[in-house]
Amino acid sequence: MTKINNVAKVGTKKLKKVAEGVKTKLAPNKQSAVDTQFKEFVDKVQGDLFNNAQFADWVKFVFKVYNRNDEAAHAAMVTTMVAHYGDEYLATQINSWKASGKTPVDVYKILHADAEVSDLLKSPTLKTWISYVVKLKENPYELLLLNLKTHYDDAALAQVFAVAKGDAATTALAGKMETLLLKKWQEKDKTMIDVFQLLKLNTKSPKELLVSPVLSTWMSYTLLLKKNPYELLFKAIKKTGIDDAGLAKMVGTAEQIDSSIVAQKMQHQQLKIWKREGKSATDVFRLLGLKKEGDKLFESPVWSTWTGYLDRTDRTAVYKETILVLKTQFGDERLTNIISKAKDVDSTADTAEKLERSFWWAMGLTSDDLFNLLKLKHKGFESPKLGRLCEGAEQL
Repeated sequence: MTKINNVAKVGTKKLKKVAEGVKTKLAPNKQSAVDTQFKEFVDKVQGDLFNNAQFADWVKFVFKVYNRNDEAAHAAMVTTMVAHYGDEYLATQINSWKASGKTPVDVYKILHADAEVSDLLKSPTLKTWISYVVKLKENPYELLLLNLKTHYDDAALAQVFAVAKGDAATTALAGKMETLLLKKWQEKDKTMIDVFQLLKLNTKSPKELLVSPVLSTWMSYTLLLKKNPYELLFKAIKKTGIDDAGLAKMVGTAEQIDSSIVAQKMQHQQLKIWKREGKSATDVFRLLGLKKEGDKLFESPVWSTWTGYLDRTDRTAVYKETILVLKTQFGDERLTNIISKAKDVDSTADTAEKLERSFWWAMGLTSDDLFNLLKLKHKGFESPKLGRLCEGAEQL
C-alpha cells in the first residue's frame, strides 16, 4: 500500500500535473491502456477511491506502463480520472479537503503549484480550487492573484491575462483577474505613466504599440482612472515625431491585421481632430498621400481612413462625394482604369462597382447612355450586365 498512500498523500499533490498533463505529450497507446484498465477495474468503485484495492492495483499498473516515470504516470492518472469523473469526482475531493482542514494554499499546491500560469488558467481543476475557496467563504481570485504574484511580476501577469482574454476557454477568468490586477495598481496610486512603463509599452515603436496585447490593459487602467486613453495615446504617439499620414497608415494597417478596437478608436480620434481643424475631403486625401497609391488605391490601409472622414449618414452621397474628389485627383481616364482593375480584385470589387455607378452619375450619363455603354443593345434582357444597368440607373 506504500505506493497508493503516496498517491493519496504525496501523490495526490501530483494532481497539479493536470495542467502539465494537458501539454505533456503522453504516448497515445499508453494513455489508451491506462483508460481501458481504469474502465475495467476502477470505474465503478464506490467510497474512498484512494484507499480502494482496485485503485491501488490500477496505480501500480500505470507506474509499470510508464516505467516508473512519476511525472508521466501521475499526468496519465489525472487525465483519466478527470475524464471519467469530471466535476463530481473533484467535488467529492472538495469535501474531503475541507474535512481534513486543508487551507486554500494547501489545495492550490495540490492542484497547481508547478503549472505555468498560462496553462493554469486552462486547467480543468482550477474551477475546483475556486469552488473550494468559495466554500471556505474566501475570495478565490484574490488568493489566486496572491499565489501567482509569488512566481510572476505584474508585467508578466498582465501579458498572460491579456492574451487569455482572447481565448474563449479563459476569457471570463482572465477578465476577472485583469480587473483585480488593475484595482491593485489603483490602490497603490499608480499613475497612467507608471503602468505604461510597468508594461514596457514605452520601449515599443508606435507600430508595435498598437498591436501589443497589453495596450488594452493600459487602456482599461486609464478608463478606471476616468481618463480618455485614446486621446492620451494619440498625443503620446504624435510626440514621437510621426506625421498624420504615418499615423493613419499605422492605424489602418493595425485595423487590417486584427480589426483592433484600439485602432478603430485611434482612427476616430484622428478624424475628430481633422474635423475640428476644418479639413476638407480633398485636404485629407492629399494629406494621406492617396494619389501615390495609383492602381492600389482601394487596397491602401489609409483608404478606409479617408472614406471614414466623409459623412456616412447618406451612403449614396458618400460615394458621389468620393467620386468627385477622385475625378479631380486622377482625371476621368486614369480613374476609369483604376476602377476597372479594382473590379478584378476580390477585396476591392464591391467598392469599385459602387464607385463605378457614382462615376456614371458624375459623368451625367442617362439610362440610354448606360444601355449603350454596357453594350446591351444586342443582348437585351439576357445580358448579365442588365443588373448593373438597373443599379446604375437608380443613382442617376
